[in-house]
Amino acid sequence: MNRHLLRGDRRGLTLIELVLTMTILALAGSLVSGALATGLRAWKSGLRSGREELVARIVLERIATQLRAAIPSPAKREEENAVAFDAAEDRLRFVTLAAAGTTPVQVSYGLRADGGDTHLLYREYPWPDKDFFGEGRPLREEKVGEVTGFTVKAAKRVASAAAVDAPPPEEWSPLDQELPASVSVGIDVTAEGQSEPRHYQITVPLPTQRDPQ
Repeated sequence: MNRHLLRGDRRGLTLIELVLTMTILALAGSLVSGALATGLRAWKSGLRSGREELVARIVLERIATQLRAAIPSPAKREEENAVAFDAAEDRLRFVTLAAAGTTPVQVSYGLRADGGDTHLLYREYPWPDKDFFGEGRPLREEKVGEVTGFTVKAAKRVASAAAVDAPPPEEWSPLDQELPASVSVGIDVTAEGQSEPRHYQITVPLPTQRDPQ
């Protein structure tokens, strides 16, 4: 039997085979690492998106609950009789029974900028308040950092028998001395690590009449 042949069969990996093996292992490791990184980014993105939707749902559901329990309490605006309800483009303030059970409470929502960061600020005030349209001192204050945009639009009540071709109603005003027919609230929610906010909106019909307690 050829001794040279026996010695050749017992040889280990050659240098070329070793280099090829290491290259294949490195390529496989790179592919696995890339797949894991992609999966991790998708997982984090899903967490951010889920948090966005959770924040939006909590904020909008609370506003909707409080609006449905709004009461048309009398107030003064520039020495004129008005209703204690203020809905401007970027703020919302009204009296509701939903914040403290059966006791009327004045609540407000609006954007606040602190140190370059814009966020939604929620406040509760005691009621009755002689200066509803003023600042006052809040009983409670809550910051919602994820909400970076806030818009409000109130629709004025119209007579049910109004003609189809009648002109559009005038803009709702507290001087109407009644609650608006409905309020549309939009918020922009920006999750951590995301540059572009997502917009959420809700429209809430208000009660026609609810006597303050």
